[in-house]
Amino acid sequence: MFHVEQSDQSFNFIDHFKHGVQKLGLSFTEETLGKFCLYYQELCRWDRSINLTGLRTDRERTILLFVDSLAGYLALGNKLDAKIVDIGTGGGFPGIPLKLVSPALDVLLMEPRSNKTAFLHYIIGKLELPKTSVLQIRLEDFNSMVVDEEKCDFAICKGVNVDHILPHLEHILKKTGKLVVFRSKNIDNHSRLNGMEVFEELSYELPFEYGSRVLSILKFAP
Repeated sequence: MFHVEQSDQSFNFIDHFKHGVQKLGLSFTEETLGKFCLYYQELCRWDRSINLTGLRTDRERTILLFVDSLAGYLALGNKLDAKIVDIGTGGGFPGIPLKLVSPALDVLLMEPRSNKTAFLHYIIGKLELPKTSVLQIRLEDFNSMVVDEEKCDFAICKGVNVDHILPHLEHILKKTGKLVVFRSKNIDNHSRLNGMEVFEELSYELPFEYGSRVLSILKFAP
């Protein structure tokens, strides 16, 4: 039902996706799988013309974008109705995959490039995602959310240099908020965290020999 053909006609997105998320201890309904499949199809279609991802194989897109993004679910804990901002989201990763598995999330996708925000607006409508918005701006140009209640519970970044983000977190994160960073290894220089400290680091394995990854979760230092 969900077979997707791209350059490799033997590739099946759903089979690879299901295998990948099982490694994270996750499983989804047929309805949710169908939405992931639609997202994947549209991403591949747009990617051919505007280079959304920089990835060129079906397996890379499936594992490094969709499956890896869902590792962020491990950082949310029981806050499945949290307000999150996805900084430098590109084609919607990890914000949209997290929204698909946790519909109660309030998701703000922050992306400065207009071709990518056009795709984000399109796919949000296509997937019928409520409480999901797009902000076309760089984080350093964003005006501060003044009231703490308006700020986010989590800021999430995947494939973004964290050094550029740290100085601006107080503008978007609640005092009790956390920054979740997708990394290839643990943070080894805690002195450069610019007023933040490591709250927790969660290790996980990606399938098909894509290796080990770490979620570094930071909080404001007291």
